[in-house]
Amino acid sequence: MRIFRRDKQRAPLIRNWALRRQGQDALPLTLNARRVYILPTPAGWTFALLIAVIFIAGMNYGNGLALLFAFWLAGFAGVAMVQTQRSLAGTAFTMASSRPVFAGEAANWRFDIRGRTALGDLRLDLERDAPSPTIEPVESAEGSLHLQQPVPRRGRIRLPVMRISCTAPFGLFRTWTWVNLDASVLVYPKPAGNLRVPEAPGHDTGSAQIEHGMDELAWLRDFREGDSPRQIAWKAYARGAPLLVREYRGAAARRREFDFNALTGLDTEQRLSQLTRWVVDAAARGESWVLRLPGNDPVEGSGGEHRDRCLARLALYGTSGQGA
Repeated sequence: MRIFRRDKQRAPLIRNWALRRQGQDALPLTLNARRVYILPTPAGWTFALLIAVIFIAGMNYGNGLALLFAFWLAGFAGVAMVQTQRSLAGTAFTMASSRPVFAGEAANWRFDIRGRTALGDLRLDLERDAPSPTIEPVESAEGSLHLQQPVPRRGRIRLPVMRISCTAPFGLFRTWTWVNLDASVLVYPKPAGNLRVPEAPGHDTGSAQIEHGMDELAWLRDFREGDSPRQIAWKAYARGAPLLVREYRGAAARRREFDFNALTGLDTEQRLSQLTRWVVDAAARGESWVLRLPGNDPVEGSGGEHRDRCLARLALYGTSGQGA
């Protein structure tokens, strides 16, 4: 499948009229003939001009063979028009989904499609101002289509309106339609920030973890401002490695306290990015933590499900879907 970016200067009047006419698309979706439009391609207009020239010449010179050939070409053009329209009509979308991603990454959309022509013969472009996607070609008429779309911001991002067209099998006509699927992807804030990981009130700092014999070295991470010098892996540093900090878990594990209001001096997006960084790191270390966001009840727990729940709250904070 080939990807083309639409001209931003082209007035989308026909598209808007078609979208109002067909309404919101819901899955599963089958493209019927009423919503499929068709016009000749430049090659098709040239072919029509050729038929007209042959017909006029046959009429002028009374050549029945030329007239027969002109009518034969006109019949072929009619068959080509029907076949081109049928190549797109009947195409069915059975699924459109994407796993949550972080802002700045690419949403990996998956479409399960069944049609009458090879998916590689279809042409797809997105609505105006939508980022240009990349797509994997598929040569069969049925299968999964994978599309990557960059998502620069957090929140719940809708799948843009898609324009699907086809010129198969003869290239004389172009048939197209617009698809406005009710699908969206959840985009988490980008993990960023190097502030020290906080703990719940009443607990000692992380240096106390080293003194417990039952603690186990979990991993090494990059040094951040505020880390205790006792946790730095000095032997690795002496061998030429960058400053790394030892992280422990075990009997001395502490519950972390991630509070939005405690991050003073940062704007909203910076706070959300720092909280995302802490949540991802705490989940990787197997720790438990509590997340506090204004207007939301505190959530406490550990593990992958708790991580996804916290990241979803961070993604939707301050948006219309905050309570989701």
